[in-house]
Amino acid sequence: HATIRNMHRREGKRKKPKSRLRQAIEQHRRDAAAGSNLSNITAMLANFEMRIEALRTQIRIDDREIGELEKQLIPLRKKRDEMLEETKDLKEFVRHFDKNIGPFNDSYDNLQKGLKDRYEVAKGKHAAGIQLLVDVYDYHPAFKRWDDSFTATPFKPQ
Repeated sequence: HATIRNMHRREGKRKKPKSRLRQAIEQHRRDAAAGSNLSNITAMLANFEMRIEALRTQIRIDDREIGELEKQLIPLRKKRDEMLEETKDLKEFVRHFDKNIGPFNDSYDNLQKGLKDRYEVAKGKHAAGIQLLVDVYDYHPAFKRWDDSFTATPFKPQ
């Protein structure tokens, strides 16, 4: 029964109409809350606008720096192209070296071998000539005697 009574009481209780003062206070509170939210939103927008402007300034600076770097790259690119061309020419030279210079290199090696052989023959003939001087003129290659009629400086090829 208690629950039924409470229901009747609740139904019977009607809300009192709010006074104009109370309504004005509630409206003022709602407006203040909305104003506070509006102030926060305005501050956020101002902050975003400042960030955007800072980014635009940085982009302008970066664009100028890119232009300066591009100006510095022009001679470097030219130098790179020259070096690539030189490298290409040198590779071409190396490729044709064996064909053009190889036979001369081989003939030089043969010439050196021929000179070495001739020198060995000359050394032998020189030794034979010294021996002839010893036999015929009684020449002593290590020292000169006071009565030697033959004058020469001793030399032995290596």
